[in-house]
Amino acid sequence: MIFEIYKKNSKFEKLIKRDSDFEISGCDSSESRFNQRIFTPNVAYIGEMNYDIKLIVDDSIEYKITQIESKIDTVYARGHAFVIMNNIKSLDINGHKLDNKNAPLSIEIPTKIGLVIKK
Repeated sequence: MIFEIYKKNSKFEKLIKRDSDFEISGCDSSESRFNQRIFTPNVAYIGEMNYDIKLIVDDSIEYKITQIESKIDTVYARGHAFVIMNNIKSLDINGHKLDNKNAPLSIEIPTKIGLVIKK
C-alpha cells in the first residue's frame, strides 16, 4: 500500500509525503469473509489532518480522500486510560461522502468505491 499526502485542495498535484510502511492484518481472521483488510501505519501521524490523501492498494485500486473533517475527542482506551485525540468524523472518498462517526479510531473504506487503476 502507498500512502500519499498532498497539499489540501491541490487536486493531488502537490505531493508533501509518501509512505508505504504499513502492517496488513485481517487476512486470516473473521474479517476475511467480508474481504476486509486492516492497514495500520507503522509510523504515527500526529496533528490535524489539513491535507488530502491518496491511498493506492496493490498498484490496482486508488482512493482519493478529501474534505476530511476531524474533531478533538476523548476516547476510552486500554481499559482505564482516557486519550485525547483528533478523530476523523467524515471524509470524501472518490466523490462519495462518508460518515465515519462509528469508527473514530480508524477509517472504514468500502472496497466498491475504489477506482480501479490496473487489473
